[in-house]
Amino acid sequence: MTFVNEYISPDDVAKYGLEAIDKKCFVGATNARDWTIDRERNVYLRNVTNGREEYRSQSGWNFFWDGQCIYLEIDMLKFEGRRGGPCTAHKRLRRIELPETLVDRKPQILADLKKALIAHKDGGVFASCSDYSLTLDV
Repeated sequence: MTFVNEYISPDDVAKYGLEAIDKKCFVGATNARDWTIDRERNVYLRNVTNGREEYRSQSGWNFFWDGQCIYLEIDMLKFEGRRGGPCTAHKRLRRIELPETLVDRKPQILADLKKALIAHKDGGVFASCSDYSLTLDV
């Protein structure tokens, strides 16, 4: 399994119904047209909201896994590093909305989520860290 960061093609926007997903997001909506995707497994991670002002450390994501779109919220607890250099992040999974059919597979989902977040680094297609390590509290 390999996650890569890429821009989303118009065909993929239609295939995954991203415009309908975007309409559900109001405050802090990103309408992002980039994602972290494993095409072999048909799994993607996409940032859909970012907090503002005192909530800027909070973000909302869609994690498309096993044909289902999972919504989750992540808090950035700590970030260290600089553009072009190594970076470390400490994040917390604050909320995850698992469909009933996926509850028993939560450990596998969380393992894949961490891999996707590591590949996403500090910004997906806009990432500037040369190396990236992540601590994810669940």
